[in-house]
Amino acid sequence: MGCLEMFAHLTAPNSEKIRESMESLLQFLQMTAQISGAHTVDFYTKDVWKNHVAVSPESVLEIFSQQQKPCYEFRGVPDLSNIFSPTTNQLVNLESFVEAVQYNSLMHPGLCTPVEEILETFASQRADKHVKEIKTDQFMNDKKSHEVGIMSQFVVALANVYGIKQVIDLGAGKGYLSSYLSMRYDLKVYGIDSSHTNTDGANERNRKLKKYWKVYKTDARTTSKAKKSDQKTEGLLPKNSCQDVNADQDISRQREGDIRCPRLSNLEPCRDDDLSLLSDSSKRTSNKESNKATFDNSSDSPFSFLDILPSGAVEMPSMSQCVSRVLSEQEKEQRKIENIKAKKLTESHVYSPLTSYVTADTELHDIITDLEESMMVGLHTCGDLAPNTLRIFTSKPEIRAVCSVGCCYHFLSEQFDEAGKEQKTESWGFPMSQYLKERRWYIGRNARMSACLALERVAVGQGLPTDSLFYRAVLQVICKEVYGITQRSYSLVPQSKNILKIDQRVGKIFSKSSSFTDYVRKSLKKFGQDDSKISDHEIVGYYQKYETRRNELEAFNRLKVFLAPCIEALILLDRLCYLREQENLAWSGLVKMFDPVKSPRCYAVVSLKQP
Repeated sequence: MGCLEMFAHLTAPNSEKIRESMESLLQFLQMTAQISGAHTVDFYTKDVWKNHVAVSPESVLEIFSQQQKPCYEFRGVPDLSNIFSPTTNQLVNLESFVEAVQYNSLMHPGLCTPVEEILETFASQRADKHVKEIKTDQFMNDKKSHEVGIMSQFVVALANVYGIKQVIDLGAGKGYLSSYLSMRYDLKVYGIDSSHTNTDGANERNRKLKKYWKVYKTDARTTSKAKKSDQKTEGLLPKNSCQDVNADQDISRQREGDIRCPRLSNLEPCRDDDLSLLSDSSKRTSNKESNKATFDNSSDSPFSFLDILPSGAVEMPSMSQCVSRVLSEQEKEQRKIENIKAKKLTESHVYSPLTSYVTADTELHDIITDLEESMMVGLHTCGDLAPNTLRIFTSKPEIRAVCSVGCCYHFLSEQFDEAGKEQKTESWGFPMSQYLKERRWYIGRNARMSACLALERVAVGQGLPTDSLFYRAVLQVICKEVYGITQRSYSLVPQSKNILKIDQRVGKIFSKSSSFTDYVRKSLKKFGQDDSKISDHEIVGYYQKYETRRNELEAFNRLKVFLAPCIEALILLDRLCYLREQENLAWSGLVKMFDPVKSPRCYAVVSLKQP
């Protein structure tokens, strides 16, 4: 089956379906903007519940608790006319509200392509189709392991369609996806991140990774000397501990079948979110522990870290050759050449972290000197970097495919303001499509913040810090009634003393406070206010007064959580619509890549050029 024929078999909505879905979303989101755009901080000062909701808090909490796992039932186009009161504009029909939310989410049939469908379609192109699953959770936390394990299979399947060996990872962060793609699949990966901290850390992991490989080579040499040449290689076990070695020392050529890699379970345990297994030295193991090690590579054994390395990444000396034999000059020269080749091969398997701030106008040749036909990926690229990834893909002929999973929608820049007036900046994160540009559509920061909420996680009891949200809302009442602070400003310079600057945030004070009183005093000091103007007794009084209305705040936040998938759907459909407006693209779609409970930002925007 040819590439174009395979693309044709993939599920994806046509352009008309995308526009219909966006039109329905625009109508619903405009109607519910009063909820998604409300800020929790102002909940009590602006009496948000009374002004926007006419149902009881208990009914909202009850219907949410019934959805331990969100159930999507589609009964046709929902009637939006009875959701809000035509006179008061308050929410009056909760059941219709939930039905409309489900209808306008990306779970609506036909909008998304399951990742399994693409992997199955390109199964013949996958280099690892007969390879066992890798236990990535041995050196990543559960969330990262889940994401990297699935996305790496997806990336490799697409890369093989085009015969691509170079991958560009934008917003690479700590380099988990980049390093895994490089080690596991023998790809040449450039991880680009704007943070020096991230790339410096990635470079340090690279250094430790090389040292990690060489430690095992040294250990194998020691073992070889300790064993007689007529011993069976399958029975050889290392008896000496792994010592620090010079990272520039020569490495010997491995002879196929001479040795198998030791299990990771015998190494120093790793920490979550850190490749700490790549330590500068391995821990000394006793003979008793060594005797428990096994090199068995049978089908029942889990793969270890060293199992994921490509051929040539770990060069081990022959265990059967006689190490005491004197080498001839010709053999020495040959050994030297092999060492140089092996060293270059090893280094080629470790990805290259680069520091650069990437925009839509970035010239990749200035960052990557050996740029060739590549695939561009992004795993939870922040804010505008996700849409810029798509713009680079469409403008650079070298980039043949893209797989972008965005996040941090609250950091997206918007082209238009609430009045539809165009902002004075050169590029924007939203909207991307001409379809929404013509409507001068505006989401708003509070609604984009709402889009970051995770419905599936909250439904199973995770994700909403209700205590800290309640503390902050009551604190705002104190700020208004005692200190005359009536609003917050997102401009750098406040217009009056009654407006808090954007940088005057509470931050992580809640986690550092022993009580609500302590929280209020620390916050007031951070705001630059005189906390002696209010007594402890008065602070406790505010807490007790609003504690009886706490369920209103919790219920309202549940309504915002319900709307989160709809706002996210509009952002992602806008990106898909932008791709459909381009020429020479063979296929574009939204792919549900991850389990939303494990990884809430689970949708990837994928596009492929004509092969």
